[in-house]
Order: sequence, then structure tokens, then C-alpha cells
Amino acid sequence: MLVAILSDVHDNTTNLLAALAEAEEQGCRHLLFTGDMTMLSTFRTLREEWQYGMDLVFGNNEFNRGDFFRLAELMPDTRLHGDEADITLADRRIYLSHYPHLAAQALNSGQYDAVFYGHTHTAHRQLVGRTLLANPGEICGVRSKPSYAVYNTDDNSLHHYTL
Repeated sequence: MLVAILSDVHDNTTNLLAALAEAEEQGCRHLLFTGDMTMLSTFRTLREEWQYGMDLVFGNNEFNRGDFFRLAELMPDTRLHGDEADITLADRRIYLSHYPHLAAQALNSGQYDAVFYGHTHTAHRQLVGRTLLANPGEICGVRSKPSYAVYNTDDNSLHHYTL
């Protein structure tokens, strides 16, 4: 299964829409989001434009969390987990958080096939033992070129793409 991984949109819906279109064209059929959509309207756009399932965690810029949770409950195939998530997709155990320090803790546990995080706005990929540690970079394009990642659950690999 191919999975799109996005982070740090910061309300740049133009780049968000471009990344979603590319990811779907590449064959992604699930989305993991590691935080910082920022506004509820960006969450609505994300759900309206992505027709497949998604798992999301909060970043440090979603301030009306109750509103986000209420909206997620109305959205099919949408699981908003809070600050961190421990999920299984296609027999891969995956950890999500916005924060690098929580990702490091999950990585050190040795329990996961893949650990994904955001916050730094910097694309990163590293294999530590059997665990893939990765940051998709930022969608917003403020600190670096906008990027996202595609994770392949079949072989536990990841590739970064720049918009």
C-alpha cells in the first residue's frame, strides 16, 4: 500500500491541493498527517479533497482542538488521534507525532516498523535497525521547498517529493 505523508501545512491550501493531487496520481490510498494544519478550514479542505482514509495527529498550531475532534467525527474514514498515534496499516505498526522528541521515544522502543513526525519543517529519512524514521518536510514552503513523502508498506520504504 502506498501512503501519503504530509506535515506543516500552515494553511497553505494551494500547496496542500497540489500535494494531494500528486499523491493520488502516484497511487497513494491512505494519508498520514503529522500536524500543523492550523485552521479548521484547512482540515475541511483536506477531507473534501482526499477521498481515501486518513490518520492525523495535532501539531502545535491547532488551537481549537475540540472543534477539530467534532469535525473529524463527522468525516468518514478519518481518525484524529490527538498528540500521537499508534496505528497498524497493511500489517505495519506505525507511530505518528508532530514532535521529534516523542518520535525519538517511539523509535527507541523498538516496537514500530515506521515512525513519522513533523515540526522541524525539514525532510528527513533514516533507517535505525528495522525502523524507518522520517519527516515528510513542510507543505507550507516557508522554511524550505514544499515537500511530502510517500511510504510503501510493502517494503517499509519512503521517498520524498518536492512540489
